[in-house]
Amino acid sequence: MPIFIRNFLRLRKFQVRVGFEFSDSYIQEEGVPQGSVLSVSLFIIKINNILHQLPLFVKGHLYVDDLYISCTGNHISFIERQLQTAIQKIKHWSDFNGFNFSASKSSGVHFCRKRGLHLDPEIEIDGRIIQIENQVRFLGILFDRKLTFLSHVKYLRKRCERALNILKVLSNTSWGADRLSLQRIYRATILSKLDYGSAIYGSARKSVLKKLDPIHHSALRLCSGAFRTSSTSSLYVDCYEPPLEIRRQMLSLHYYLSISSNTSHPCHGFQLRPFLHRLQQAIPSSVPTFFTRMHNLMKDFNLHKVPISPQPSFLPPWKDSEFKYLNPFGSFDKSNTSDTIFQQLFADHRLRFHDFVPIYTDGSKLSSRVSFAVVLPKSVSAFTLLPFCSIFTAEITAVFHALKQILKCPIGKYAIYTDSLSALQALNSLHCKSHPMVFSVLDLYEKLIFLGFSLVFCWVPSHVGIAGNEQADSNAHSATHFSHEPVPVCDLKKYIKSCLQMKWQIHWDQEINNKLHSIKPIIENWSEDVNRKRGTILTRLRIGHTRFTHRHLLLGEPAPTCPHCSCTMSVKHILIECKHFKIHRLRFFNTSSPTLTTMIGRHPHIYLFEFLKITGFYPHI
Repeated sequence: MPIFIRNFLRLRKFQVRVGFEFSDSYIQEEGVPQGSVLSVSLFIIKINNILHQLPLFVKGHLYVDDLYISCTGNHISFIERQLQTAIQKIKHWSDFNGFNFSASKSSGVHFCRKRGLHLDPEIEIDGRIIQIENQVRFLGILFDRKLTFLSHVKYLRKRCERALNILKVLSNTSWGADRLSLQRIYRATILSKLDYGSAIYGSARKSVLKKLDPIHHSALRLCSGAFRTSSTSSLYVDCYEPPLEIRRQMLSLHYYLSISSNTSHPCHGFQLRPFLHRLQQAIPSSVPTFFTRMHNLMKDFNLHKVPISPQPSFLPPWKDSEFKYLNPFGSFDKSNTSDTIFQQLFADHRLRFHDFVPIYTDGSKLSSRVSFAVVLPKSVSAFTLLPFCSIFTAEITAVFHALKQILKCPIGKYAIYTDSLSALQALNSLHCKSHPMVFSVLDLYEKLIFLGFSLVFCWVPSHVGIAGNEQADSNAHSATHFSHEPVPVCDLKKYIKSCLQMKWQIHWDQEINNKLHSIKPIIENWSEDVNRKRGTILTRLRIGHTRFTHRHLLLGEPAPTCPHCSCTMSVKHILIECKHFKIHRLRFFNTSSPTLTTMIGRHPHIYLFEFLKITGFYPHI
């Protein structure tokens, strides 16, 4: 490989063309071929050593060709000396290695919340003073000197407002695109921008972050066709899109878990400096750091003491596991095959592998209990896991404990039987994002093979009368001993999502006077198979805000009243209360007193739109 790279870079020539005339050929001594597949990789390898030139008190991060260096201190003179020394070392290194840093493209920002007059540092590069800005853009995020992120939020709002024009063109309430397509466009063009960097700018004050909410609300109104006076809480539930605050919390917690599970991450094991911890305790109004915010959220969900399983950060490309498993029942469908046939097949299998010691594993997950069991010929072990774990984690952990039991036994032949086909398939298809316990199982499996053990894995169907599997299932349900196994990030993410969903549901439960709450008390996704016009009408009826009943709020007029009942017009009054339409209800719904749930619930009545047309409200909704 080094010889190939040398030949790839040496004796490269170039010419300059002006019209049809070519200059002489010259040897290019520096740089890499533009557009080559290797150019970026070689550039990264070459420049990666630059971070080793920084002084002790200067920190730096390199993102391809974007270099960031920083220094903290109590005195500006100390910071200035350290940064100037760092730049001189970087300049010397770049001159030696053929790189060139542009002074005009370099900028700095002085992060400080001191009051009164204090000077900015003066730092030079190539004799030119680097401009100290009030804000700097780094990897798409604007960092202002007070770290309020107000400028970034304003910039983000302007970008999203321009992207809203796409939805406005496509969301006509009569002939526009369907809601599902519009929501996909919204997530791709707008929500992705709001998500990017939310873990960073999420530390801004609530008053700053609320400036992004109107973008979210406008997009949901366009997607659903809801009337402009509709409440935001109804928009969230009807579109099944959580508030931005909950979404930011979810994304930030996911990023925090990724840091905690990646031992090679620069922020892994981060500890807040004591003086910052004392400052935040002394001034409760101070904006907490990212890790402080995440620790508080984890504490709210009772996850702050949960051990997190480390995720293997690197999978060698030559890592090819030779793991195989048997499936003698693969050609039989469990739904139409009797238990006796499965028992006979298993008995035949055991005759072929009679010299293998059978070991049965099983996992169990109930509402608040996760456990597993391992059954050997002369012993049984059963343990419980943390309730956040998934059934897959329980099954794969059972296989891991079975291998640990085999390691204590004499070298011989062993057959491991599990009813989890997904666990065996995961062991057979290893990739960099596999479950952490899959890596542990394969490592222990290879160790046992190296020691001389003969191992066979076999899938067996559950609850068909196979004695060993039934015993493992029974012991898994009755396990009492706790196993201190760390929880994988994938399970914690699912649990956090359910906690945030519950938090959203609790807030929705308090909206007892909300018109949509009586129809949709549980927050869930309702799929709709109607055209744009009818989908818009259905949305407005469910939310309770229509053009006919709530247009007066926009025009400053009095609320419309029913000419027959002398009461305020509402969706509920039109559909189920007004006596003038009683005969039409009997005709279309076979009852004079239908409920809102039967008419505009999850499955709206098939004659709803005919009722609206004959009563004359269809074009006014």
